[in-house]
Amino acid sequence: MMKTKLISITRILDLFSIFFFAAIFTVGGGIAMVPVVEKIMVEKKKYLTEPEFTEIFSIAQILPGSLMINLATFAGYKIAGFLGALFCCIAITIPPLVIITLIAMFYGKFIEYPLVRKLMLGILAGVVGEVAGITLKMFKKTKFNAFKVFIFIFAFALMFILKINPIYIVLSGALLGIVFGKEV
Repeated sequence: MMKTKLISITRILDLFSIFFFAAIFTVGGGIAMVPVVEKIMVEKKKYLTEPEFTEIFSIAQILPGSLMINLATFAGYKIAGFLGALFCCIAITIPPLVIITLIAMFYGKFIEYPLVRKLMLGILAGVVGEVAGITLKMFKKTKFNAFKVFIFIFAFALMFILKINPIYIVLSGALLGIVFGKEV
């Protein structure tokens, strides 16, 4: 009994460190943290299989709220129950909260410097590249059929041509999936 508690406490602290690390050292918000967390949790630590991670990621994306808080909560719960979910959620929240607070306090003073403006421009370019890489990786993992290609083109057209709100696009995709989709 004591050994089980020790293992679970060790695992909870390890999960905390994974999400804390991702939150501190990843620039670009939640979506940029996903490959970092996936690499550690699936490939390095083997806490989750790739299908489990993909399922957790998919659920975290469609629910309201922060992607990474949802992902941390679900992953933590799957691996270590309630305390795992709680500690992962806290770990992913602390660094951005501190960093955003510090930026808000000093942004007005520092943005006047050309070096800081160039730094922000470089970070923005890097984040766009990161998000494009994540999108490409997800695209490669998808097993396409005619229905999925239709949904992809339909969603793309709604988003970029008709400028429809993404919430309505997700709801439309969900409805089309319910009505016309086939289980794989």
